Amino acid sequence: MSNKKIVVIYLFFFFIPYVVSLLIAGIAYNALVLHALTWRVIVGGIVGSLGIFAIKVIAQRPILIMYRSSTKKGLKKFINFFILERDKLIIGLNLVIDFFLCIGSIFLVAKILPIEHILGNSIGWLVLIMMVSLTLASYLEFDSLSIYTEKKKN
Repeated sequence: MSNKKIVVIYLFFFFIPYVVSLLIAGIAYNALVLHALTWRVIVGGIVGSLGIFAIKVIAQRPILIMYRSSTKKGLKKFINFFILERDKLIIGLNLVIDFFLCIGSIFLVAKILPIEHILGNSIGWLVLIMMVSLTLASYLEFDSLSIYTEKKKN
């Protein structure tokens, strides 16, 4: 798999869903708690970071495949940070970064979106974006990211 394909697949399979997950966490928190500037933000950040961590765990197999297939050093380092089957320090750093990004998302959503959009259909649009992104990534490189191997008939 070429580095260009890895970047495109990484964009559609991991990066876009990651950003959408952060926005979903921010919108969900602001839809539940209308006073986002209190201590409850910490609870929202913890819950959001654990949810995003669960999403990262699901994506580990394709991320490992992309890591092994990449040849560019910078791309390999970037992908390597999101591999969670390693050191507990990296897992902890991922959780801490996700925590702060979730808190940032909570504040960003509270400042940018009006309450009508937060309580409206914004999560539905984000889920649609995530599904389209994942579908495109799966379509582009199903064979490269799949653990399924077809036996060829001779």
